[in-house]
Amino acid sequence: MNADNTVQVTNLPALAQILPYLLGHYPDDSIALHAPGPNFIDGPTMTCELPDDPAEWKDTAELAARRFVAYAHDRGHDPGEGVIVYLCREPRPDETPWDTAALLAPVADWLTNALGEQRADVLRTIALVANRWWAFECTIEGCCEGQPLPTGDDPSSIAAQMARLGRTPGPRTRDIIREFRAVPPADTDLLKALDAAVDQFNTRCATRAGRDATLASTCAQIDAAVSQFRAGATTLNRTLATQLLVGLHDDGAMAAGMAHTDDDDLPHARRLWAYLARHCADPFTQKAVPALTLYAFVAWRQGDLIATRLALHDALTADPEYDPAVGIHIGIIDHEDPRDFRTAAREDFDHRMAHVQHAVQVASEYRPVTDSTADRHRAALDTATEYHAAQLSTYRGQLLARYGTIDIIGGALADFRNGPPQLTDEIAARIILGLQDPETRDAALSTCDENDLPTERQLWGYLARRCVPPHTDKAAPLLTLLGWVAWRQNDTVTASHALSDALDVDPHYRLAKLLLDAIRTDCDPAGFLEISREAAQRFAEARADLDNL
Repeated sequence: MNADNTVQVTNLPALAQILPYLLGHYPDDSIALHAPGPNFIDGPTMTCELPDDPAEWKDTAELAARRFVAYAHDRGHDPGEGVIVYLCREPRPDETPWDTAALLAPVADWLTNALGEQRADVLRTIALVANRWWAFECTIEGCCEGQPLPTGDDPSSIAAQMARLGRTPGPRTRDIIREFRAVPPADTDLLKALDAAVDQFNTRCATRAGRDATLASTCAQIDAAVSQFRAGATTLNRTLATQLLVGLHDDGAMAAGMAHTDDDDLPHARRLWAYLARHCADPFTQKAVPALTLYAFVAWRQGDLIATRLALHDALTADPEYDPAVGIHIGIIDHEDPRDFRTAAREDFDHRMAHVQHAVQVASEYRPVTDSTADRHRAALDTATEYHAAQLSTYRGQLLARYGTIDIIGGALADFRNGPPQLTDEIAARIILGLQDPETRDAALSTCDENDLPTERQLWGYLARRCVPPHTDKAAPLLTLLGWVAWRQNDTVTASHALSDALDVDPHYRLAKLLLDAIRTDCDPAGFLEISREAAQRFAEARADLDNL
């Protein structure tokens, strides 16, 4: 820097006054560390929040010392050349500034010792309390204790120097966090609505189809909310706000939120995410994590690193392992471009939406009907269930049901080959119930030539659509058979969807899991086909046992 840009820090008052210029903000209740560079304000800086409980300060100070030394070395700076320590805390209602300064004094010793162990040299330790400064290295009683910070009208003050350079002090931490941090007490009505939204979200997301539908709904709600704030809104109705707060916990919804960061939308998105985060007071602070992370991302896109770091701090305090927040934090440390994050988020969002749209299209082949025929299918399954349970009460009845089901399936396939399906409700219900038996299901696994696969696939989809509530739990065998046929047809996308839906119906359905794992690891279905054919042969030969009973 040339002489006109040089900052002169020639006395302790100037050293005390320069902190908010160094950091870009005034850190309330924090440890701040600075290793001066050639122009003093050059060089690494770091802040660390001081916990409310003084009993935690020693550990906090030692951790801050270790982290700062590592950070300084990473920035190519030797902290052995000198470190300035700042201790900032506002007096509590029952404290004077002198009480607070005395409370901070041991922290100065802990930091000096911890930095010394890391081969860093502490030049000065300044306490900043209630717009006054203390220099703890000064041993003269009454000196450097509680002096007011210099005023800006002093031409030699740091404020005057910085004004000549066009620099202004940053805002206080408490003013920044007021934008996004919830303030107790909680809105009890909102908390009740949040509680209900969580229950609704969990219920809807119990199946993959439900998760896909919920994600699509959340993405539409993000579009609506951003549009409202773009039009000048400052609030959302309670239903939309609570559904967004809960829905954003889906990674796909987070990607959608990050994708809404075009330059023109940044101010509106920032206000939206801050608004949502402010409504998550205890005991729902964790619900604010996605909104805080999106706020941090928008602030990063705007170049407001102070707000970004403070919001990320809140997010990671609530959930230290929240991947999007961790990723942004690392990206800032590594000086990455937030626009690259937005590009990746848009690609992820587009991929997820394509998956959701395809899943809806695929599922139309086998998803239970909701039209006027649903009542008829339900009644048929109700009636057949009672008869089927009675038949299974004896061993002979079990064998009769097993082989009878296979025979009925053979007739159904013949019917399907000859034209549009003509199965009666009774026959369809008997097949559905019969396939609940694993041996019957295995015997029904496709072992035929490729020319018959479309007919089998049509039958399994047709029967799966009849598994209407409360009989949706009976769909797992049918979806598994459909997935197997689709895999044999090299339609791994449909196969994966059907098998995943079977596992949504029954997470422990072993054959569906086995086939899905095989597809995901690129196995050849030929090996499974050979095993199925051998099993079908054994099943056919065992029919003689029925005649001997």
